[in-house]
Amino acid sequence: MVQARLALIPALLISAATPGLAGDLAAGGTAASTVAQDDFQTRPYFFGDLGRSRLKELGIDISGGLVNETVGNLSGGTLQTGANAGQASIQALFDMEKLANITGGTFGITLVGRWGDNLAEVANIPALMLLNEVYGRGNIVRLVDFHYNQALFDGAVDIKVGRLAVGADFGFERCDFINLTFCGSVPGNIVGNYIFNWPVSQWGGVLKVHLTDDLTFSAAVYDENQTYLSVQAKWALLPSWPSGSEGALVPLELKWTPTLWNLSGTYKIGGWFDTATADNAVTSINGQPQLISGLPYAQDYGRYGFYVSVIQQLTGNAQGPNPKQGLWSFFNFTYADPRTSTTLYQVAWGLQQHGTFVGRPDDEIGFAIGTTGINPRLATAQTEANWLGLGPGYVQHNEYVLEAYYGFQATGWLNLKASLQYVIDPGGYSSPVNENAWVVGLRTTVAF
Repeated sequence: MVQARLALIPALLISAATPGLAGDLAAGGTAASTVAQDDFQTRPYFFGDLGRSRLKELGIDISGGLVNETVGNLSGGTLQTGANAGQASIQALFDMEKLANITGGTFGITLVGRWGDNLAEVANIPALMLLNEVYGRGNIVRLVDFHYNQALFDGAVDIKVGRLAVGADFGFERCDFINLTFCGSVPGNIVGNYIFNWPVSQWGGVLKVHLTDDLTFSAAVYDENQTYLSVQAKWALLPSWPSGSEGALVPLELKWTPTLWNLSGTYKIGGWFDTATADNAVTSINGQPQLISGLPYAQDYGRYGFYVSVIQQLTGNAQGPNPKQGLWSFFNFTYADPRTSTTLYQVAWGLQQHGTFVGRPDDEIGFAIGTTGINPRLATAQTEANWLGLGPGYVQHNEYVLEAYYGFQATGWLNLKASLQYVIDPGGYSSPVNENAWVVGLRTTVAF
């Protein structure tokens, strides 16, 4: 029976390209009624069902999408210009209980192809955080996820192993804004030299223990290896395990997801420790600031940090027919190792209204403000080096970002988001030649 189910997978995947044939295979000739009910404006996928609903019933869940961000700076930098960047993704999840009678088993794979340019680089804006968050890690196709997940003890425990992105299981879960300050798991944003967010994956394992219905403890171990950042296909696209491991990254997190007074929330507190040896952020091997001595950096064992992340619904009804609607707020605070991190901390807060006007239940309005702080030790070293004529000529402190957007849900599969950013002291310093930046943007999201 298992072999018969597995043997059916290729035929189902091929037939899914034509809705009629897929429907005939999976639904015994009901495809005509499915197509008749498929409305181009309201359906969730641009290409329609394509037999996916029937594949999902059999244990194969396929999805794909495209995100494109077009941004331009009205001020700031040395050039007023624009940039475009985006990504296309495809994901497949296989329910191994339906396909192979493995209770609680799931296999997943996700591929992402990226393209485009970094506005900060094109316009010469020394921003600490990306002005178009979708850019990064090479204009190539990457294996973002390649994992097997096993639920144990009636779902009380989950064990996942494979090529994984750290931010998929730890940290802030949303990416509704275009500035990176408010997007994705923050540790990977401020110490991205060793914590890799989407679209980079690394070999690792994640343990999740569901202590209660709304309380989960997570722990993981990831291979610490710079080779995962490579743009070569054998490391970026294939599920290979490169040599040259530098240590292990070990994150921990406690997640609470209560529903109180019909309002839902997500509260996280977490931290991490990395066993690799790394450069000191400031000091050279002779004990002086490296900016002054010019000698190699001193080495420190282990890097660490912690974070707090909160998402809370303020209005609406989490138990009602439209649980996402209402006013939401989020708050993030992340602090990294002051010995080894030049970017020391990040704080962000925002509000989002889901459902805006009459007849626009799926539109959104969002506003956020945040700051990314430079290590004060580095600022002190820059000050001393500047006195001696050896420094950069400026002293870094904080970069501040404000962003507002309106998200227009044009169809069931198309979202258009207009954004306005204001970046104060890009790069964390003020200077007559470093003007604050106004940035306009449009994010287009399409579900295939």
